[in-house]
Amino acid sequence: MNNSDLQSGDTIYAREDIFNDGSFPGHAGNALLVRSGTRGVIINCGHLEENEHQQIYLVQFEDPDKNNDLGIVVGCWPADIQLACD
Repeated sequence: MNNSDLQSGDTIYAREDIFNDGSFPGHAGNALLVRSGTRGVIINCGHLEENEHQQIYLVQFEDPDKNNDLGIVVGCWPADIQLACD
């Protein structure tokens, strides 16, 4: 399965560390938001308004500091995530 088949409710993992690109309020620019390997669930799938071929996923990741309860919600590019069974 490739990332174009991902949908809401799918369990994923962060492929690599995800840093704030300046679009995440309340966190310093370039702050680490999600560590590589952190599990999350896709909340919503969409695309950029300017480019309907550029997918983006809204993902809620687990918080490793809180017994893996659900934590931060981050917009992710397809290259940022991988399906849990991959």
